[in-house]
Formats: sequence, C-alpha cells, structure tokens
Amino acid sequence: MPDRRGTADGRWSKRLAGTDIDQAMAFFTAGYDLRAPAVRRTSADSAWSFAGVGDERMSLRSSRFQVDLRSESLVTDEFIVVWIRTGTSRISYGGHTVDLQPGVPVVLPSDGAYQLHHRDIALNLVQLDRAFVAELAGDADFAFEPLQRPTAEGAHVWQQAVRAHSATWLDMGHELGDAARRTVADTFAAAALQAFPRRTAWRASVPGTGPEHERLRRALEFVHAHAAEAIGTPEIATAAGLSPRGLQQSLRRHLDQTPGDLLRGVRLDGAHTDLRRADRDETSVADVARAWGFGHLGRFSAAYRARFGELPSESLRSRS
Repeated sequence: MPDRRGTADGRWSKRLAGTDIDQAMAFFTAGYDLRAPAVRRTSADSAWSFAGVGDERMSLRSSRFQVDLRSESLVTDEFIVVWIRTGTSRISYGGHTVDLQPGVPVVLPSDGAYQLHHRDIALNLVQLDRAFVAELAGDADFAFEPLQRPTAEGAHVWQQAVRAHSATWLDMGHELGDAARRTVADTFAAAALQAFPRRTAWRASVPGTGPEHERLRRALEFVHAHAAEAIGTPEIATAAGLSPRGLQQSLRRHLDQTPGDLLRGVRLDGAHTDLRRADRDETSVADVARAWGFGHLGRFSAAYRARFGELPSESLRSRS
C-alpha cells in the first residue's frame, strides 16, 4: 500500500497492510512503544492493516490485526482515545482492568505503563497531542482519568465530532489550510474534554488495588460528582457498595476522615473554586454557600477560613 508523508497542507498520511506478522510487529512496536510483546497467529492467514492521517496536533488512525497479542505499552506525550470495532481488547492499569466494548471509546493511560491483550482486533483511535490539549484545558498538568467510559451525553458529543469531521480530515484529495486543521483539532479536543473524566488528585490519595480500595475510590468519585446535591452517608455508602458502617470504617482507616469530613471538604473546595472564578458584581458569598449546601453563613465562613486561610469575601474580591 502507498505511504505518503509531508503533504502540501501539513498532514501526513500512512497506509500499510499485509500478512507478514514480523513486519506488523516492527511497525506497531515502534509506533506504540510495545514492550516485550508476545504474539501468536490465530489463523493460518492472519492479516494486518493500518491507515492514518495526522499533523502536529492530532491524528485519526485505524488498525486491524488478526493475532493474539499481549504486551506492555507506554504513552506519555499524547492522549489516545480508542474504541474497538471487532475482536476483544483488555487493558490493565494501576490494578484496574477494562474490557473494551465495541463502539465505546475510552482514553488510554498516559501516566505510566499499562498492559494490553488484543485478539483479532479492528479498532479506531484518535491521538491528541498532550500539550495541545493541556493548553486548551488551561492546565499545564492536565490529564484524563484513564479507562473511564464517557457518560451517555459525553459519548454523544464525542460521536458527533467523529461523524462531523472524520471524512474531511481523512480526505487527502482535499487540501486543508492550517486554520481548517486547527478547527478540526479544536473540535476533537473540546469533545474529549467534555466526554471523558479528568484525572483527579484525590484518586491518588487511595493507593492500593484491592476491592476495598476500589470501593473507597467509588465513594470519592460519587462525592466529587454530587457534592452540590443533598447527599449524605447513606447515599455515599450505596454508591460505593458499602454499608454506612463499612464506609465509616474504610474512610477512617485509609483517609482518617468521617463521611461528613469528606463531604464538607469537597463542598468547601467547590465553593472556593466558584468564588475565585466569580464576578463579585453578579455573585454573593451567600449564593455560593447555598449552592454548595451550606445553610449557615457564619459556620461556612469559619470553616472556609480554616481551610483556605482567608474569608470567602476575600476570595471573591481577589478577582477584581
């Protein structure tokens, strides 16, 4: 198949296919940093193919590989959104294992090596330059939470971007200027930011890979997602798959907190963020406090000052 690079509009294009498994492994090992891969044919005529178009910000790629492949891989300078069309794919990272589902996109780990097991796969992926996404997110340390499926709304946003722009991007017979390429890249990056959960520092506060650790992470995830709602220990425990007593014991053992401590801290952090971003001519401290479930303004102000070293009104003024 032809292999073209350095086209007039700045995109590269690459297409390869064959039945030589050694050639395929050399290509995929170099392209995806496969480490000590183990591969075996699943049929006498195992075939493979690759097609991709990209530039310095992003690329769209599709691969087919009719083998059983196990390997470790490492991605550090890019974010990869992947979804399988056929076959099976299992990804393991940080004690968490996910079986990819046809048509359901996930973001691969980008902060450490992960293990993969592909069998007779056909898959699509979108690669996004990490620095480009971080700039768009306004956070130099930005990362996605790996292997987390999007919500139904997020999946819809992502699918819309794929349907609206893939054909244009992949059409090498139609020249795309830099502004047009930037628009497509911005659309995909913005869709990813909306569709996939961001990495959160609190997950690192629960190291370990056992069932209790995972249940506690589910509790934290629920609290961070619903802290502005009328939730308490029963709702948090249910979301985590624990009894209220089990939740209390787990939090005390691993974080030295009660459920109330956890919820209060997350709500204070949310209020702090909102106050720092707010326009004081349009928002009051009382409005923000109520939005985060604090009914007593005096107690809110005292807890806020103890946590952040300043009064809520000072955080609000700092934007002026």
